[in-house]
Amino acid sequence: MDDRLAEALERYEAAVFAGATEGLDTADRALDAVEADTALARGRIRHARFLAARSAGAEPAPEDPIEIALFDRALALYQSLGDTHGEAEAQFWVGCYHQVVRGDMDTTEPMFARAAELGDDLIRSYALRHLAFAAQHAGRGAEAQAALAESTQLRRDLGFSAGVAANLVAAAYFTAEGGPGDAAALLDEADRLAADAGADAVKEWVAEARATLTSST
Repeated sequence: MDDRLAEALERYEAAVFAGATEGLDTADRALDAVEADTALARGRIRHARFLAARSAGAEPAPEDPIEIALFDRALALYQSLGDTHGEAEAQFWVGCYHQVVRGDMDTTEPMFARAAELGDDLIRSYALRHLAFAAQHAGRGAEAQAALAESTQLRRDLGFSAGVAANLVAAAYFTAEGGPGDAAALLDEADRLAADAGADAVKEWVAEARATLTSST
């Protein structure tokens, strides 16, 4: 049993059998933390299903309103608990839903900025990646490249090779749109890193990028 669930059970028994009702608020907080973690995890699973459907050719991939409800619930619970790490992660996923699922590139930047401010290096790397997409969409190419480069360096420092490879694919597209660098070299490195990490989906992104960038030249 999760320690937090065990604590809630102990608080319940203490209240019922010993009259120690002062522990019930503590039990509620423990259960709020479990619910927040579960909501976030369920939301991520639903997002993975969305990405799988889109990859399989569902255009547009079906929107799942339960996904955003789960992320919103997690965010509210983490905020009430004062859990800044959880808040950062949930805030990122709320922004990710609006940007990736709904295609909202204009109003999500504050969400990602907040996630980057509160989060650890891994969450920050995700937030910066999506801030880069928003900046690129808005025509702020230099800002987009800087955010993506910072995200990539954080991922290198963490040893997150699959994430580095994913960022290099994005960097190749940015380069093809007029940014500095060698798109082919970026894709070569992305392919190597993805292979080493067993990130087959990212290898497919590399192949798609090669085909797209070759046909556009």
